[in-house]
Amino acid sequence: MLAIVPVQRLDRAKSRLAPALGDEGRAALVVGMLDAVLDACRGAAAVDGVLVVTPDAGLARGANVLLDDGVGHAAAVASALADPRAAGGALVVMADCPLATAASLDALIVAARPVALVAAEDGGLNAVALADPRLLGPVFGVPDAAALTVARARAAGIEPIVLADPALAFDVDLPADLARVPEHRAA
Repeated sequence: MLAIVPVQRLDRAKSRLAPALGDEGRAALVVGMLDAVLDACRGAAAVDGVLVVTPDAGLARGANVLLDDGVGHAAAVASALADPRAAGGALVVMADCPLATAASLDALIVAARPVALVAAEDGGLNAVALADPRLLGPVFGVPDAAALTVARARAAGIEPIVLADPALAFDVDLPADLARVPEHRAA
């Protein structure tokens, strides 16, 4: 299955963290989280390729890259799911999930019969596995994206599997999330 990891340009990424981190700090955080997610993807037995979707080719970090125009994760993911490399199945995992593990990604892929997902703690969508990317267009970048994706799947006659995985549910969006990274790592 192809792992798809969307990531914004560094100068636009994680703007809600600006009060806690300067531009350089945010850039370093984004790259560090992206590296963690890519390591998890590369370590997952069920992942046979990694595609970073970004307007900045320098963020590919040794993975294949699909350049997008930087208008948001929804458009980036839609473009990647339509890419021929995703035809055999796709795992979309957000680049801001620093606790992602190969085991978590493998479990999500195994559960995708045909769709499995993990909601973010705030109701967003952090990861989704699709046995066939033509089955469903997942929702990203809006409040309650996970619930909307579940509703969209059910409307298409698909009962998605929703996994409760703390490693994939945790993402870093707000300054308060930064303080919780050590707590989550210890757990």
